[in-house]
Order: sequence, then C-alpha cells, then structure tokens
Amino acid sequence: MTTDSDNDFADIFGASERWMRAWQDQDRSALETLLAPDFSLIVASAPHYQFDRDDWIDLAVESYRCNSFSYESVQFHRLSPDIVAMSAIADLDATLGKEIRSGRFFVTDLWKRGEAGWQICARYSSPPPEFNRPVTYMIGAMPEWL
Repeated sequence: MTTDSDNDFADIFGASERWMRAWQDQDRSALETLLAPDFSLIVASAPHYQFDRDDWIDLAVESYRCNSFSYESVQFHRLSPDIVAMSAIADLDATLGKEIRSGRFFVTDLWKRGEAGWQICARYSSPPPEFNRPVTYMIGAMPEWL
C-alpha cells in the first residue's frame, strides 16, 4: 500500500536528482526552479559561512562543475506536512575551478512544499567520518571481523 509519505518521498528524491542533473547541465533555469528563494548551503569545512541561493547558482553554472553523482543510504523524515528532511551519502565527481571536490559527502537536505512543488531550502554537507565502531556496535551492524 502506497502512502502519501511514500509519494512525497519519491517526489523529493526525484526533485533531488533533477537538482543534481541541472547542476551537471549548468541549467540556471532548472536550478532557479528547484532551489527555494531562501536556500542556503552550509559545509563542514566552513561552518561559519552560508552560501545563499544566488551564490550557489552562480557557482553551479560557472566554475563549480559536477561530472557525476549518485546517492546511497537515502532516508527521509517528515517534519510537517510540507517540510521533509532527506539525508544521504552523495558520491560526487566535481571540480571548483582547478580544485577537485570529488568524494563522498553526508548531506542533509530540507525540502519544503510550496506553490511550485517541492523545493530545497537548505543543504548541510560534510565528509562522512571513518568507520565509527561504537555507533556501528550500537545499531547491531558490527562486522564479525572486528
């Protein structure tokens, strides 16, 4: 049985993939549609700084290039009827100017539903930590070889 949440989660996942494709294609119009007016990006390497929507879009269509991406371990959490958090490991092949920005990142996205449908209003991004034994043990996923 499909629930409204399942439908919303599928819609958000699709919107997230369209966002990443629009970045790959450097499609300003699609980025402007998918990013909410109050969008911000906070990255772990510069937590004191907030990239706003216009800054991120300008970078995405100019010097910040995404060659490929994929999501793993995607999870959703409904915060209200019109706000959903999505977390995932994002595997990116990207460059910012001459700097390589490829790798795996743990991302948490906040999506809100408005008149234009689901739009992303915030992304928090950090490289995932190395294997964390205590947490893995707590959730019962400790490999037997440890």
